[in-house]
Amino acid sequence: MEEEAEIQENHDLPEFSWEERSLHLLQNSRLDKDFAKLKCPRKGGKKHRVRCMSKPMAIPEVILELQEPIVRESALRCLSTFLLEKRTEDPENYYRTGHLLFHSCCTMAILLQELLSFFRMIGDQNPSVRSSKRLANVLTLFQCIAANRETRLRFIDTCVPNLLQPVILYQTPLEVFENVRAVALSVIAILCQAGDPTIIQWAVKSNMVEICCTSIAMGNELTKVVGMHILEAIMQDESGLRYICSPMSDHLLQKMMTTWEHLVNLLAVDDDFSPRLLFHSIRCYFLACCDVRGLSLVKEKLPKTISNGFFLDIVGDFPLMGDLLQELLLTVDKIYDFLPDNLDDVYDH
Repeated sequence: MEEEAEIQENHDLPEFSWEERSLHLLQNSRLDKDFAKLKCPRKGGKKHRVRCMSKPMAIPEVILELQEPIVRESALRCLSTFLLEKRTEDPENYYRTGHLLFHSCCTMAILLQELLSFFRMIGDQNPSVRSSKRLANVLTLFQCIAANRETRLRFIDTCVPNLLQPVILYQTPLEVFENVRAVALSVIAILCQAGDPTIIQWAVKSNMVEICCTSIAMGNELTKVVGMHILEAIMQDESGLRYICSPMSDHLLQKMMTTWEHLVNLLAVDDDFSPRLLFHSIRCYFLACCDVRGLSLVKEKLPKTISNGFFLDIVGDFPLMGDLLQELLLTVDKIYDFLPDNLDDVYDH
C-alpha cells in the first residue's frame, strides 16, 4: 500500500512545462528561449520531490527500481524530474545518467517495453492522459541518452529512435498528446543537432525529413518548432543538404518547400501566430539556398509575403530575424521587392 501511495503521490505532482521538456537540449535561437519563458512560466505550488536523489548512489538505485513493475512508474517520474531539474546546474551528473541508463543491465529493454506498451494502447485506440505522461517520462530519459556523446551513436544502432516514428505520426483528439509528440520529436532533434554526419545520414535515410514535414503540417506550435529545428540541423550538414537537394531526392526538396509555403501562408492569416515560426521558416529558406538546386527552387517558391514587407512589423521587433531576412533576400535577388525605406525602419527600430 505504501508503494502504491508513492506512485499516486508522484503521479499527482505538477508537470514541468512541455516547452522545457521539448526544447531544453536544443541549440535554441534567442527567439526560442525568449518565447519559452513567455509562454510557459513556472507554475506555483510545490516543486517535484526528488528526495531520493540526495544520496550519492541514488541515481543507480532508482535506475534499478525500473526493474520492479510496481514501482516503475514512480522511478520513471523520479528520474525524468531529476534530469529536468539538474540539466543546467549539474551537467556532469546529467550526462553521467545518460551513460548509466544506456549501459545498466536491462534498462534499455525496459524502456523499449514501455514504448511497446504504448503502441498496444495506440492499436486499441485508448491511450490515456496518464499513459501519455508516463511515455513523456520515458522520452525524457531517451533525451538524456541522445545528448550523451558516448551513447548517441549506439542509441541509433539500437533502432529505438526509429521506433519513435509511430508516436510522432499518431493522431488522437487527446490534447496532451500533441505535446508528447513534440517531446518525441525532440529526441530526434537532439541527435541531429550533435552535428555528426553519421547521424545526419541516418536521419535522411530513416525518412525523418518526411516525418518532420508531416508533423509540422499537423502538429501544434511546439511540434512545428521542434520539426523545423530538425530540418535546420539536417541542412546545416553538407552531406545532408546535398542529399536533400540531389535530383534523386527531388521529392524531399519539393515537400519541404510545400511545407514551408503552407506554414508561411498560415502565419500570414493568423493574428496570434508565433514570430519564432516565421524566424525558422526564413532560416530554412536561407539554408536551402546554400545548394544550387535549393537556391533555384527558393527563388521560384519563396512566398511573396516574405519578400514584399508583409511581416515588416514583426521583423522590426526582432533584429535577429531582420538580419536573417535581409541575407535571404539578398541571396535570392529580391531585396528590392522589400522597399529600402522599410528596411531602414527595421534596422532603426
